[in-house]
Amino acid sequence: MLSAVLRSPIAVQVSISIMDAFVAMRNYITTTSTITAELAELRATVELLKRDGDDTLEAINDLSEDTRKHIDNLYNAIAALSVKPAQLKKPSRRIGFNLSDE
Repeated sequence: MLSAVLRSPIAVQVSISIMDAFVAMRNYITTTSTITAELAELRATVELLKRDGDDTLEAINDLSEDTRKHIDNLYNAIAALSVKPAQLKKPSRRIGFNLSDE
């Protein structure tokens, strides 16, 4: 305050320097709060993308597991179809007129 009252060139220069210091502090605080808000927004976006990525990977893993189960079922069905069951051979009946002992 004394530098504002005094009229010497040094006092005027000190007064200007003090005002410049206060302006620089105000700009720093404004810039810092803006950067802090932007960083918070970026962190939230990254967290959201991370959660979305985790959900996507989990869905892909579930899909892969279901697909593997379906493929295993197909292989089992093909294996079951490729095995011929043993058929009992029935005695063949003769064609034509049969004299039965009845």
